[in-house]
Amino acid sequence: MKAPTSHDSLPCAPMSSNVDVVREATDAFLSGRLERARELTDPGIVCVRPPPFPDPQTHHGFDGVVAMWGDWTGEFEDFEMEALALEDLGDRVLAEVVQRGRGKASGVTVVGRFWFLYAVAGGKITRLEAYLTREQALG
Repeated sequence: MKAPTSHDSLPCAPMSSNVDVVREATDAFLSGRLERARELTDPGIVCVRPPPFPDPQTHHGFDGVVAMWGDWTGEFEDFEMEALALEDLGDRVLAEVVQRGRGKASGVTVVGRFWFLYAVAGGKITRLEAYLTREQALG
């Protein structure tokens, strides 16, 4: 699997420390700097892909984060993800993202828009939830 890529600058305003944590952790993870991403992730992090995703799952710990992304992107080549916006919600950060990848089996390019809701405490990401719509993320 090719490592996901990210743009150098993720748009958001105003900045907050929680937004900065999410931005830095995401940039580190997508650029392959897993140790830096791990430093910004709580050891007990919970990653949730809830229904209505076709294969709902819950993963625990940083290894769970890696497993979730491997599962999420494993069927694609040339996968990339870009955060369109990061929104400060106090102890949570909402990221609107667009993802692109070419199916390994089909060769078809797929583009998807998703929302990731991050919980942040003590400068570390403690929870990550993936949603199909902004309304679901904020529901």
